[in-house]
Amino acid sequence: MKVKDKIAIVTGGGGGLGEGIARCLAEEGAHVAVSDYQLDLAEKVAGKVRETGRRAIAIKTDVTSETQVQQMVDTTVKELGGLDIMVCCAGISGFSPAAVPSEDALLIDNIRVEDWDATFAVNVKGVFLCNRAAAPVFRKQNSGRIVNISSVAGRRPSDFLVAYATSKAAVIAFTQSMALLMAPHHVNVNCVCPGIIYTPMWKEGSELLVKVHPALKNSGLGAKEALDMMVQTLIPFKKYQTAEDIGKAVTFLSSSDAEEITGQSLNVCGGMAFN
Repeated sequence: MKVKDKIAIVTGGGGGLGEGIARCLAEEGAHVAVSDYQLDLAEKVAGKVRETGRRAIAIKTDVTSETQVQQMVDTTVKELGGLDIMVCCAGISGFSPAAVPSEDALLIDNIRVEDWDATFAVNVKGVFLCNRAAAPVFRKQNSGRIVNISSVAGRRPSDFLVAYATSKAAVIAFTQSMALLMAPHHVNVNCVCPGIIYTPMWKEGSELLVKVHPALKNSGLGAKEALDMMVQTLIPFKKYQTAEDIGKAVTFLSSSDAEEITGQSLNVCGGMAFN
């Protein structure tokens, strides 16, 4: 098993992409602390992890809180016996269509400062705080793996999710800097950039997209139909990626097979982005 008896934290692990990552790590032998803002969701996923024979705990965490992030790491070390893998998956889309008239939704003027700040608080500050909290543990043991979840949106321009795309580009840059900081301590820091996955966030996003995007709002397409069209148009493999696809990539980067890989951003997107 690729990560047998390693101890991992997965933030945003209560559903969607985070759940897929947690379950893939468990299937390959890891014990998992499932962290999420909603404790009931984290507890459900932790239960599924335990069904694989691995140990698991659920931790309620707001990743924008320095105190709660540190408590998450401390609790994991205390209850599971250590920490070997930090996966930063918690994220939000940051788009608030109710805040602007639908015909003006794509004007930069109508991106609210509070939405911008909230997006960066979760997607960038949250990643920073989790990486920072794990670093002392990894330095002390002279080993560890960090995998930050970005997005192909961080590789491509977006007129619909400007704050989200910008925040995900920041995660890529931060990952590279963190890799340099942690290299002397034999800690690998990498990033995974998923494509289009039909998670609750993408489902919600597609429902918003058909309401406000000029190219879609009068098309008569339903939300799922519009997203299917995007997949066929933007992805060379012409299919959705899955949470398990991302989980497998995270597991690889967390394993001894990736010993010489650090500071890299791995696209798992069916060819949607190449750089």
